[in-house]
Amino acid sequence: MKPASTGTGTGTGTGTGADGVRVRREKRSTGIGAQIKEDQAMMLDLLNILTYMSSIATADISRDAIFALAGQEDGITARLLDKIHLLAKNYGYDYATACRLVSEEAHHPALKDFLLRFSNALATGEEESKFLRSEMEKMIEIYTNKYQSDVETLKKWTDGYSALLVSVMLIIAVFLISTMLFQMGNILTMAILSGTLFCFVAFFGVYVIYRVAPYEKMVHSLDVKSKEQMLAERLSMFILPACILLSIIFLVAGVKMWLIFLFVSLSMVPIGVFAMIDRRKIEKRDMDLPSFLKALGSTAGIMGSTLTQAMEHLDKKSVGSLGKQVERLHKRLVNGINPRISWHYFIGETGSELVNRSVRVFLDAIELGGDPAKIGAIVSQSALGIALLRAKRKLVSSGFVNLLIPLHATMCGVLVFIYQVMFSFNEAIAKMMAAHSGEVGGAAVNLPPGMGFFNITSGIDMGFIAKYVTLIVLVMTFADAFAAKFAAGGSRYTLCFYASITFFLSAFVLFAIPMIASNIFSVEMGAT
Repeated sequence: MKPASTGTGTGTGTGTGADGVRVRREKRSTGIGAQIKEDQAMMLDLLNILTYMSSIATADISRDAIFALAGQEDGITARLLDKIHLLAKNYGYDYATACRLVSEEAHHPALKDFLLRFSNALATGEEESKFLRSEMEKMIEIYTNKYQSDVETLKKWTDGYSALLVSVMLIIAVFLISTMLFQMGNILTMAILSGTLFCFVAFFGVYVIYRVAPYEKMVHSLDVKSKEQMLAERLSMFILPACILLSIIFLVAGVKMWLIFLFVSLSMVPIGVFAMIDRRKIEKRDMDLPSFLKALGSTAGIMGSTLTQAMEHLDKKSVGSLGKQVERLHKRLVNGINPRISWHYFIGETGSELVNRSVRVFLDAIELGGDPAKIGAIVSQSALGIALLRAKRKLVSSGFVNLLIPLHATMCGVLVFIYQVMFSFNEAIAKMMAAHSGEVGGAAVNLPPGMGFFNITSGIDMGFIAKYVTLIVLVMTFADAFAAKFAAGGSRYTLCFYASITFFLSAFVLFAIPMIASNIFSVEMGAT
């Protein structure tokens, strides 16, 4: 006898409760990331839908039910499967013909090929469960190769981003030094050109990193969240608007820029810290999820019991970082709390989208009467592949972030250092001109031809140069924070963590470097 379901009600699509009633779930939007990265999003969408279909197919349900349930999921593939179901149900087409017709609407080659293979398999009478399991294993391999290729591309472009920033910073440095030594004409025009070039290169590099980084969604969007996610969300609702408003007020009031940078950095620290703590916990939970689902499914299958009964014989220590969540889930189920609600809170408290998707598929397939052991093996195989790929991405992103942080401090430091040398030099020239105005004025008349090219007697607008340098530092601060976030992935709140680091380094540079440079290059103009 197939075990009864413990209930569900999370994620997207529909689920069957213990009373057999279909429950419509909240739809998840693919978001802007999925629209921009259509190719990567499609591969993950195919893997998800194949995992779902191969799992429910183990319940020996009808072909019509497989297409109907898969069509109620979220994503491009699910919408096409829903069209196939409608063609077969309402217009009298057989499923093989419907798959072939709908494949013409598929723009992505991988999706088109899958529908054509599915059409051929249905026409030849191949069992759906065997075909879908084979397609899922093939898609895991394809997705793995695609993900690894994206990681290698990400590694090259993160190195390229660093090289681009260093190159364009050299142009800025040459411009600043040239304004001190030579009369270059309209300094405003040169500043606008060089600043525009820097902004374009910086944000072009950030955009490329965003595009080449593997597409994934690490954090779910359910109403129940992990403790760290709730804290980060609540803090961001108050801190971020206040930070923006106060920064503008400080800027208008004439507060020193390094103080404003420091204020922004300290404001983002709490949000960023909670986001990174949540990220590390999710990474551990995702790695422990496959063993939990496989062990639970095997136990339920061998005992022929429900998941609640199987959980009583499950070693809680073997589930690793999911131990606390599993223990709370077991207590809720034993105490008679609605299984659907119990599992919903279990998924929500982990904070992981991988847990959300995998557990939802696991429960749906068991509710339909599938073999828990087979379902646990299928879902854990898919979840393990994704978790291992994330670990490979982390090696590349952590190396990039570890390089980017000292590089940001160095480039900002060099830029501010050059400005401070210019300031000291200009101040020394001004003092000299004031002390020996008569002699310098007479000498200036008798300068040899061509000497007027050098910027000796004319002053430099150091106020404009100071604003220019501060603006470049600000752009670099934002660009480096976004580059680190896109390379590492994770929730949007992790951006606050990287921004707090870059803003703190910029504040330190703006405060410390001028003092150091002034002490080193102070020029005492003695009397002759």
